[in-house]
Amino acid sequence: MTDFASIAAQRPATIEEAIPCMQVALRYFHERNDYRAVFLRAYYIITLNVHSAIHRYGDYKNPIFFDADWVRAQAGHFASLYFQSMTTHERDPESERAWKLAHRMAEEKTSTVLQDLLLGLNAHINYDLAYGTFLNLRQHGDDAAHLLLPRRKFDHDQVNNILVRSIPQIAETLTRDYGGGIGLLRKTLNGLDVVLTGTGLKHYRERVWWSAVSYLTTADEEELNLVHQKLNWESAQLAKLIADTSVWSLPVRRLGRAIRKEDYSGIILESAATV
Repeated sequence: MTDFASIAAQRPATIEEAIPCMQVALRYFHERNDYRAVFLRAYYIITLNVHSAIHRYGDYKNPIFFDADWVRAQAGHFASLYFQSMTTHERDPESERAWKLAHRMAEEKTSTVLQDLLLGLNAHINYDLAYGTFLNLRQHGDDAAHLLLPRRKFDHDQVNNILVRSIPQIAETLTRDYGGGIGLLRKTLNGLDVVLTGTGLKHYRERVWWSAVSYLTTADEEELNLVHQKLNWESAQLAKLIADTSVWSLPVRRLGRAIRKEDYSGIILESAATV
């Protein structure tokens, strides 16, 4: 049986390597009814859809990327940073603050399904994503050829559109398998949630791009850490808002925890499309 240390040590280089790594982690979380499964399941669904777009399977028969191999490698960087975040409690208490809060609430089971999802998305997008994009840009030598940056930005934005298309699938899957109020919220908003969530995702991923460019402009390790600290602070502020433990939110949090499922043993994972 795979142990937690082995899962956290996974460092996939491409999207093809990332998918089985995520499957191993999800099975581990499901066997233990671990709330950390919620965000990873959403992330896994998005990754499967990006994989389909890269290989032109399913709903993605036509090419949408300038450079699919660049996106393949980018997905590897992102997934590696996620697995690295699993051991965040072993590092400086002031580092990776958004991840520390997301993992801690899930481990202590004090969160709702929606909070698990949003805390993970916040840490992944607002803290990890810019650095992962920077690593991928640097790996491909894009900092030396400025005209490549608009091409990379186009592919970055195309992933935004895949994220938006994934929202209904994520909401349906998380509600079915983990419970919580996401499905009810979607019905109440009657589609407005897709508009609002899509707009929010695009807004934050736009900021991600320019933070990645900021990383590219750094002259030394000190300046690189300056960008790190900026993102660490910003993502931590948003994490605190999502984690809201005020007395005013207590009834909503109690309801959310009351209607979430606790047994994940029968969950069947989606597979990567091959047709």
